[in-house]
Amino acid sequence: MLSVGINAAPLATLRTGVARYIAGLLSGLEQVDEPDLRWRALFAPAASVRQRHRLATQLIRAARSVARRLPASYLLAQTLRAAALARERHRGLSLYHETNNVAPPFGGPVVLTIHDLSTVLHADLQDRVRVRHFAPAIPRQARGAARVVTPSEAIAREVVEVLGVPRERVRAIPHGVDPAFRPDGPRARPVPGRYLLYLGALGPRKGLESLVEAFAALPEPIRRAHDLVLAGPHDGIDPARLRGATLLGYVPDADLPALLRGAAAFCYPSRYEGFGLPVLEALACGVPTVASDDPALVEVAAGRALHAARGDVPALAAALQRALDDQPLRAELSRQGPERASQFSWARSARAHLEVYREAAG
Repeated sequence: MLSVGINAAPLATLRTGVARYIAGLLSGLEQVDEPDLRWRALFAPAASVRQRHRLATQLIRAARSVARRLPASYLLAQTLRAAALARERHRGLSLYHETNNVAPPFGGPVVLTIHDLSTVLHADLQDRVRVRHFAPAIPRQARGAARVVTPSEAIAREVVEVLGVPRERVRAIPHGVDPAFRPDGPRARPVPGRYLLYLGALGPRKGLESLVEAFAALPEPIRRAHDLVLAGPHDGIDPARLRGATLLGYVPDADLPALLRGAAAFCYPSRYEGFGLPVLEALACGVPTVASDDPALVEVAAGRALHAARGDVPALAAALQRALDDQPLRAELSRQGPERASQFSWARSARAHLEVYREAAG
């Protein structure tokens, strides 16, 4: 019997990025029947894992937010998790899956998910506390892990080329997309008319200043007919730089499909990504999509979106104009997006993770 512990701690925070990956992976594992394998979600209360008891979950998130401001908060969390893992190892835990870049000490094989190398390659775009913790630890841990999982081939190449991890120990496993993301269904109207949507954390590496500038450069009739809507939690960007956009803040998972379906087009101009789950979800909803030419986003879209060079405002404006105003192109993108998204599922992702667990356990 292979017993796997999975770090689910990020589920106690707002469900963006890593937390959405973990939630999808756990849902996929629940769909896969493997009698010789047992897995457990670690370091997160059941209320967070199941998204039940909203008040309890909100209190947990508030406590974590305060704790992160304390000196040596990452070191303290890793020390506590190492002690918990030692107890789990004594009870028969075979393998530990660290889902968030840096694992606490564990006396058995470790599968390490590296979502991207932003703290290593783009430290200027990251929170300094995160950089101090992750930048030195990720290369060391990646080289020591039994297997490294990345969400895309683009990041797998970086793990090999930048961190020096042998390619045979790296597995690129794409994320999945929830069946709720589909073209048919209710549509949200966060603003009275048509809108161009961005969905994700409002952080420095997301290219949002370029998006605001590109939207302002669109022909006046298109701007009059559309609002620019940015949905997601603030993550270190000055809201004053996003003047002219409607800021929705954090949107719960259950409301995302309707928000995407209601959009005239979706834009994800990120300067650097590990996968770009919002792009996949927009494609699944049949929304004409524009993204930057970041390698991971190009990989995920696979020709079913328009791309503009990162930071190139005129190129982004031209792509947005086509996505909003070229009716034959819009129809083609709306048809192609769900076809591409149908190749991704959390059950398929979970099965690939199970194969990696078995490889790592030997």
